[in-house]
Amino acid sequence: MDEAPKTLEETRLNITGMTCAGCSSKIEKALQTQHGVGEAIVSLMTNEARIQYHPDDTNVDVLIKTIADLGFGATPLESTTTSFDAEATEAEYALARKRLSIAWVFTLPIMVFMLLHMTGIYMVPYFHFLEVLAAIPVIFIAGASTLKKAGLSLLHKMPVMDLLIALGSIAAFSTGPLKLLGMPLQSFTAVAAMIMAFHLTGRYLEAKARGRASDAIQKLLELGAKTARVERGGEAIEVPIAEVVKGDIMLVRPGEKIPTDGLVLSGQSAIDESIATGEAIPIDKAPGDKVLGGTINTTGALKVRATHIGEDTFLAQVARLVQQAQASRPPIQDFADQLTGIFVPIVLVISALTFIAWLAMPEVMHSLSDWAIPYLPWTPLEDATRLSAALYAAIAVLVISCPCAMGLATPTAVMVGTGLAARKGILIREGAAIQTLKEVTIILFDKTGTLTHGKPKVTDLKTVNDI
Repeated sequence: MDEAPKTLEETRLNITGMTCAGCSSKIEKALQTQHGVGEAIVSLMTNEARIQYHPDDTNVDVLIKTIADLGFGATPLESTTTSFDAEATEAEYALARKRLSIAWVFTLPIMVFMLLHMTGIYMVPYFHFLEVLAAIPVIFIAGASTLKKAGLSLLHKMPVMDLLIALGSIAAFSTGPLKLLGMPLQSFTAVAAMIMAFHLTGRYLEAKARGRASDAIQKLLELGAKTARVERGGEAIEVPIAEVVKGDIMLVRPGEKIPTDGLVLSGQSAIDESIATGEAIPIDKAPGDKVLGGTINTTGALKVRATHIGEDTFLAQVARLVQQAQASRPPIQDFADQLTGIFVPIVLVISALTFIAWLAMPEVMHSLSDWAIPYLPWTPLEDATRLSAALYAAIAVLVISCPCAMGLATPTAVMVGTGLAARKGILIREGAAIQTLKEVTIILFDKTGTLTHGKPKVTDLKTVNDI
């Protein structure tokens, strides 16, 4: 007798610590290879993982441990409405700003000293000692999270883009202490600090963009009422919206928001449902009609029975729809993720080959680089030792090739685009629709033949005699 197919359960986890498409791809692959997991989708922009699994074979604790072993944090999302957390988003932004501040406080002075050295205007005493001293907090304090993720990605044999930055900055930094110890090397320690500072600037801008885009969800949720006046024990009392239960009788006065989705029991009024329909003209409501939470009662008093609360309300479903669109992947993002997945190993190999080539064939490599000297007079290859030139070229390959922009551009565009659209009342179901829009040439509007600005205005003035 054939066994019945196992039932899949779905869980949603909030992921912390992701910084690039490589991070989300790494977590996704680890989850997909976990025994008992049917499907796993990880979104970089919403910091969320949606996992379908067989409860007989695995559980949420095992899935969280799998993610933690990769160096990321994971916590269950109790609500199925939205994973947006205003406090967490603000905390992430504040941490990125703090790292950025530390990095540039130490990097800017050392950049000035380096430029003075390069131009010969002033030779700063103990420059090499000072640049090492300044680079330490930039790389090992401000950049600690980058180094940690790079190390874990090597440990799990899943290289991410942070690995290129980490290897480039560590290799460049090491030349300073080695020079102080007497080795015949040129010091690139100041360059190491600059590499990490620019990298952290990108992380800061990413966190800022994510916070602004997620703000659209927060604004949607804030459209709802904060309190409700309900009948309890024969009298009307005001309670927080979270304490309203299904079946409560709510009293809604003119000018107030409908606290939650419900059914009109008594009273007549006109309800402004523009947040749901876009129509600016209020809709008449009478006993037996449905009303939506967050819409505005304009004229008469109503008694409304609560029929949907919390995550089941219309407003919560809209917020969920926006977030699902932000987390969805257009076809071009799948291509970008696949490309970044193989890009990092390829860059590491090219960097290693560049280092070997400069060590083994310095004359040939110098002849290839001579064309750049007139345009980049500060390129320290002309008078560099063989080892210094090899290190410089290898580091340049690691840093310049880092495809952070490629990995972040698509998910950021989807998140910002859906967020801005939601603010203007346009709801997009999935990211693929945004990609498809570029091919649209004709748009059909289902508005009973009329498009409006959503704000009534006087067009004609007639007296009794004109009628």
